[in-house]
Amino acid sequence: MREETEAIREHYNANPQKEWDRLKKSHPYEKYITIRMMDRYIKSEDTILDIGGGPGHYSIHYARRGHAVTLVDLSDGNVRFAKKKARQYGVKMTTMQGNALNLSCFPDHSFDIVFLMGPLYHLMNEESRVQAIQEAKRVLKPGGYLFSSFILMFGGVIFGLRELEETILMPREQPYFEVAAKDESLAFDAFTFAYMTTVRDAEQLMASVPGLKTETVFGQESILAPYRNELAKQPKKIRMAWYEYALRFCEKREYLTHTEHCYEVTLVNHKLRETFLPYPTSTNLISSDSTWEEL
Repeated sequence: MREETEAIREHYNANPQKEWDRLKKSHPYEKYITIRMMDRYIKSEDTILDIGGGPGHYSIHYARRGHAVTLVDLSDGNVRFAKKKARQYGVKMTTMQGNALNLSCFPDHSFDIVFLMGPLYHLMNEESRVQAIQEAKRVLKPGGYLFSSFILMFGGVIFGLRELEETILMPREQPYFEVAAKDESLAFDAFTFAYMTTVRDAEQLMASVPGLKTETVFGQESILAPYRNELAKQPKKIRMAWYEYALRFCEKREYLTHTEHCYEVTLVNHKLRETFLPYPTSTNLISSDSTWEEL
C-alpha cells in the first residue's frame, strides 16, 4: 500500500501542468459537462471540500463563484500548483496535502458538498475505496452531496481507438482488452496504479456504504469522448453547440459506453435538502458564467 501511494504521489508531482492542460486544452468538454451537472445540486452558500482536487480546476472555479473551498490532494506538487493558480486568478481557498483515507483534520459534518474526483481512480482494493467514501460521507453535513468520479474500463478502449490504434495488436495490452470485453473491473499498473471500473461495479460500491442515496449517474464526457480530436479542430461556436447537445445524453445509460469517466451523485440522506435545480439553459450559462473555459 505504501509503495502504491508513493508511486501515485510521484506520478502527479512530476507534472501538475499536464492535468491542468488536460481539462483546459484537450478535454474541456469533460469539465463543461461536469460543472453543468454539479450546478444542479450546488447552492450559492455551500461550502466545498475537493478531495483529490489535483491542480485545482474545480476548486478554483467554485471559489471564483464565491464558495468557501478547501482542496486536499495526495500530491504536494499539485497542492503547490493549485495554490499558485488560485493566486493567479485572485481567489482565496484553503489548500493542503492529505490522504483521502484519513480526513481526521476535519470534524464530522463540516461541508455541504464533497468532491471525490480522483482518489477512486487509484485505490487498488475495495476496502480502501469504501474507506475513502466513508471518510467523505463523515465530513458531509446532513443533506450534503457527494460527487464521486470513476475511470471506466471501456474508457481505455475508447482511448486506444482514438489515440493509439496499434494497441489492439500489442501482446502486453491483451489482458486489459479481455477484461474490458468481459465487462469487468480491474486494478492494475497503468499510467500509474489505477482502478478502472464498470458502471455496475461503481454503483455497487457506492451502494455498499450505508446512508448514501444515489441521485444520478452520468458520463462526464457524455457522447463526446470518441470524437475529441475532431472536436478540437472546430471553431468555438460549433464546439459549444456539441457540448450543449451532449448534455441531453449524459444521464442515459445506453450512452455511457461513449464516456471515459462516470460520475455518481449521492445524497447523505439522513436529512434531505431541497430537490436539485434543472441545469440552466445554454444561453443563460454561457452569457453569465464563462469561468469554466477561462481557467
